Amino acid sequence: MTKEEKKFILSSNRGELKEYFLKNPQKLLKFLEEIRLENISEETVDIIHIFIFLIVAGEFYLKNDNFNEILCKLSKDKNHYEHENIALIFENLHSPKLINCVYNLAVMELDYKKEDEFFNIARKCTYALGYTNTPKAKEKLELLAKNENELIREYAIKQLNRHDFTDKDVEEQD
Repeated sequence: MTKEEKKFILSSNRGELKEYFLKNPQKLLKFLEEIRLENISEETVDIIHIFIFLIVAGEFYLKNDNFNEILCKLSKDKNHYEHENIALIFENLHSPKLINCVYNLAVMELDYKKEDEFFNIARKCTYALGYTNTPKAKEKLELLAKNENELIREYAIKQLNRHDFTDKDVEEQD
């Protein structure tokens, strides 16, 4: 990505970013990969927020391995506050390639998450694993069903009872 492109992205408003990224989805992936490698700054946290907002709002969507990889990396990064929205995206993707990533997000320790008395990130991750409906997803839900947190255990058990976990078409990748 050129310095001019990066400068444009960092100085654009939400509408301009939406238009630019919808026309150039690969530029978004490139930008996110580059900022992730540089460490997330205040400027780039705003871009990540807009990116996640566009996906959650259904206005932007890429279903490819690069997209999955970047979402996975963003889910592990503790320098932003979009983890619950990322969990929602995982819930909507229900991709067997993301099983380990979804599980890791469900059990991730985040300082700001301590205020979430309902453990919404973990709940959304259990739904994502349930909708994935593979034997590997079942294994991860079984681990969550043994979690020390009662709510997380209940969420996992609910998904274990809801699905048959017979979809073996695609193996996980990460």
